[in-house]
Amino acid sequence: MFNRLRTFIKPPVFPGEEDKTRRAAYGHAIALIFSGIALVYELYVRLAIPNQKIGPTDIVLFTFVIVGAASRWLIRKGYVRFASILLLILIWTGTNGIAASGYGIRDTSFIINFVVMLIAALLLGWQATIFTAAISIVSGFGLAYAETRGLIVPTDYPILLFAQDISVALGLGAFFIYILITGLENAIQQSRKNLKDLEAANANLHLTQTELEAKTEELTVSNAELQKRTERLRAIAEVARTASSVQNLDALLDQIASAISKQLDYYHVGIFLIDGQKQYAILRSASSEGGQRMLTGGHRLKIGEQGMVGYVTYSGNPRVVLDAGGDKMFIPHPDLPETISEITLPLRLGREIIGALDMHSSKPADFSQDDVEIFTILADQVAVAIQNAESFEQSQRALREAETASSRLTGQSWKGYLEKIRVRGYRYDGIRPELLKETSKSTREEDALLVPVQLRGQTIGRLKLKTSDPARKLTEDEQSIIESTAERVALALESARLLDDAQKRAARETFLSEMGAKLGASFQLDSILRDTVEELGHSLKDSTVTFQLVNPSLPPALEEDNPMTGRNSE
Repeated sequence: MFNRLRTFIKPPVFPGEEDKTRRAAYGHAIALIFSGIALVYELYVRLAIPNQKIGPTDIVLFTFVIVGAASRWLIRKGYVRFASILLLILIWTGTNGIAASGYGIRDTSFIINFVVMLIAALLLGWQATIFTAAISIVSGFGLAYAETRGLIVPTDYPILLFAQDISVALGLGAFFIYILITGLENAIQQSRKNLKDLEAANANLHLTQTELEAKTEELTVSNAELQKRTERLRAIAEVARTASSVQNLDALLDQIASAISKQLDYYHVGIFLIDGQKQYAILRSASSEGGQRMLTGGHRLKIGEQGMVGYVTYSGNPRVVLDAGGDKMFIPHPDLPETISEITLPLRLGREIIGALDMHSSKPADFSQDDVEIFTILADQVAVAIQNAESFEQSQRALREAETASSRLTGQSWKGYLEKIRVRGYRYDGIRPELLKETSKSTREEDALLVPVQLRGQTIGRLKLKTSDPARKLTEDEQSIIESTAERVALALESARLLDDAQKRAARETFLSEMGAKLGASFQLDSILRDTVEELGHSLKDSTVTFQLVNPSLPPALEEDNPMTGRNSE
């Protein structure tokens, strides 16, 4: 029961519409109050004067009850403005109607117009208040005019009834003034609260703005560091690209120094390598003009004793100077007067230090700990590139030496081989090939094409081509065929020579094997001597073989008289 009553009295709420909710609360309360007052007053009259007939006042009161209930229903459905206008018209019409049917302009009901003005202000705003005041003034003059014309004949207003009615009117006025003032105070308090919330929001916004500015500054610094790191990594990539494309050590060092100086905007970059005795770090490449003069002068630093390069090549630890004037280890050089900050890193291969990478900047404190970490990677790339270049040069040198030795050995082999063979060449005239009886001249005839047949840099033969028509010129395809043929002939001749040598070695090993087996089967001295000269005689055609035992104590002149002799001849 109590919950139902509470729900009946409680005004509706419209989420997100604060003004509509406020006006709905006012309209709901006004409809409830006027309906209740009308109902209570009518019940009171019926109980106090049971036989009183129903008059205009009773009709107005019943209308208040009905319209009040309808207004509450409309307000709950959301038709707040329509219900407010309906209530305002009802109340104004009822109060002025009661005054017209009662005591005219002197009736207490007319004073309730002031309350109607407050109701208009609460429900519809100041424009409705002005309109209500205007029609109330017109109504007052109308009531006065009707009374003067006799249209309204007021009776005596009992003083107690007047006091009763005026009390009700003043109570209503006080109630609505209370509602109005309370609403204004609540609005002021809400405004103050909103102001405080706004100030707190502004303070939070200011704090957020300060934090945002700080974060923006941090982001700017981070972006600058990221861009700087990106430039460093780009330099490493450029060094790696240079290292993969250049194999000559001196050219490699020059290009690395130039690439680092250009990519990182350092006015001087130098590369030092340790000498064979591991006593000095010698400048091998430099990117600046002053560095070039230092190269010409043979600039070198004692390891472990002179400058940052000496320290780094001795200790293996990188070294940074942020202010050249305030570091005792920094040694100024007249060819590098612009140096303010410097970083030197070891060039390391495993545990071995082979040199140092030295970079100079004309800006103060231009190097950081991050630079040390990144440039260490750069120095390792440089060291690997140097090792690869040195390995390439050593392999090229070894290859040239091997080619020279192979060429020399090929020349000696073919010289001995040509002395043993009888066939030196063939000639083909378009009909049949014929054996050459003598070696052709090495000079090239004007109307013939001579193509050398070369093997490992040694000329082992010549192809001579002579056309029947002196005016005919060989095409590029024909010349290419001739050159390719010469290459294949050289390989075929070398294969034939190697096969001949292999067959001779095989025959020799076979002879030695058979002879060793035969001699191993004999246990008689005479048999061993006879078999030896006989086998050698069969193997060496057209030769006489003699085997003679000698007394080691006899002089050479008496060896022929020694009787221990074996002889065979063919």
